[in-house]
Amino acid sequence: MLKRVVLIAMLAMSGPMIGRNVLAQTNYKIIVNQANPATTLTKAQLSSLFLRKTMTWETGEPALPVDQVESSPLREAFSKDVLGMSPAAVDQVVAAQRGDRPVSVATDREVLAYVRLKPGAIGYISSSTPVDGVRVVSFGGRSGGALTWQDAIPAGGAVPMPTKTFNVPPAYPQAARETRQEGAVEIEILIGANGTIEDARIVKSVALLDDAALFAVRQWKYAPTVINGKPVAVRTMVKVIFSLRG
Repeated sequence: MLKRVVLIAMLAMSGPMIGRNVLAQTNYKIIVNQANPATTLTKAQLSSLFLRKTMTWETGEPALPVDQVESSPLREAFSKDVLGMSPAAVDQVVAAQRGDRPVSVATDREVLAYVRLKPGAIGYISSSTPVDGVRVVSFGGRSGGALTWQDAIPAGGAVPMPTKTFNVPPAYPQAARETRQEGAVEIEILIGANGTIEDARIVKSVALLDDAALFAVRQWKYAPTVINGKPVAVRTMVKVIFSLRG
């Protein structure tokens, strides 16, 4: 009886761990319509396209991203890796910008069909899925002068701390309220030379509060940080505090 109880406990513990490993190992590739001349996209460019900040390609063709459904492990991996937030948080960001959410479909086959049909389409499919009638583009590297974390100067000391000019307070998640969850989410932010948030990543997580914190922070704006008369990109840490006491 004891052996059976131990075995059940081990299986219960291994279930979520197996799921996390599968998710971590999920690979995808980015595809575009064959008429699209793009060959390489940076992570920042991909993020801008799928968050509907960039609405057209350089050719003037409307950009038409296609997502997989929210329950898809592939979408979860793509959203966390490229966009830095959960699929649900992505939808909130797009809605807040009054942008049209990307079309979402259920399978790689449907993504392929959509991208083949639409000249401005871009999507992602499993790396193991055969490609037919579309083009795979490389992504993730530095291209076209896109800003990376390595380009930014750490704020502090001789580098003045950036001054926030536009604040968006976080919305308290209902699930966190119901469970009386409080805490401070620590986030590192990458601020472009023009003062906009180019990227954000969680440094200290509070599980039920992370998405709301990222959603707020990505909308903040800062005055440009100027060194020797020239605006520069900087990175710094911020805390988003959630408290039920006021």
